[in-house]
Amino acid sequence: MFPQLATRGLSATQAIYNKEFTTYRKVLGETTALADLDFYCVYGCPASAPTNRFFQGQFSSLYAWTTNGSSSYNAGQFVLRHPLSHGFQGDLSYTLGNSIDEGSDAERSSEKQGGPGSYLTNSFIPSQTRAVSDFDTRHLITANGSYLLPFGQNQMFGGHVSHLTDLVIGGWRVASIVRWTSGLPFSLSEGGFTTDWEIASFGVKTGNFKAKKVYNPGNVPNAFGTALATQITGSITTGGPLERLPYPGEAGQRNNFRRDGYFGADASLTKPFKITESQLVRFTWEVFNISNSVRFNAVSGNLTSGTFGNYSSTLTTARRMQFSLRYSF
Repeated sequence: MFPQLATRGLSATQAIYNKEFTTYRKVLGETTALADLDFYCVYGCPASAPTNRFFQGQFSSLYAWTTNGSSSYNAGQFVLRHPLSHGFQGDLSYTLGNSIDEGSDAERSSEKQGGPGSYLTNSFIPSQTRAVSDFDTRHLITANGSYLLPFGQNQMFGGHVSHLTDLVIGGWRVASIVRWTSGLPFSLSEGGFTTDWEIASFGVKTGNFKAKKVYNPGNVPNAFGTALATQITGSITTGGPLERLPYPGEAGQRNNFRRDGYFGADASLTKPFKITESQLVRFTWEVFNISNSVRFNAVSGNLTSGTFGNYSSTLTTARRMQFSLRYSF
């Protein structure tokens, strides 16, 4: 197939292995080696071995739409509601859910626009990317409540105070909403293009390890910790004992790790000041992320990147407050 490589005492197979596979397998993948040989003619393309035997002359990848994808979502929900009584109302809910699909974005998204898992790496076997959805949230707890503080006229405390005193101590209401989720899924990816030239496949787990939130004092937080991340990237060339690169034809393992989940607690304090029957001033103080909690988001999952495992963004923002006065007439 590539007789021009059979030089200097090497067979073409040996030359391909020495010049392409051992050099570029880790960072570029097998399909790039094939492109070098067949499309770019890096080693020459004589008449006896013409170009584009495998790659079409104008395109490296041809994308098409199909409707044969599948997805499923199953969940159970528990809800506890407290109707308005004695100034308080609230809800508490828990959802146990599981979402599975072959791609979590619309398939019409291009390979450059969609995120990981939004396209089929191996269109001959779409089920290779079947896994939990990118947005799969296994456990979700939400709680919200509103409470009118029992101060002022017709309340438990200060029920008979003057109108002026009631204007100061009465009508204060606190409210809050809290949301917590279990860890959200993410994948590890190869550095090259083993199966689809344009789209990277996912890595394949061969050892017993998992992601967790790890703080590295003085360094960027890492989903595995610096020591374990080094072991993972160091094992992919030999195919173990923790992680290996995918083989040609494989899409790899999608969304088989969990990063941080989301946690947020917001609250507000409001007070209406009634001036006349038709005039009202409402004061509001709102606090977002009361606990100033940090939850990490995107993980650098490229197995050949120097930033492998590093968190690059957060799901949460720092604590914020805002105040407002509204005059209604």
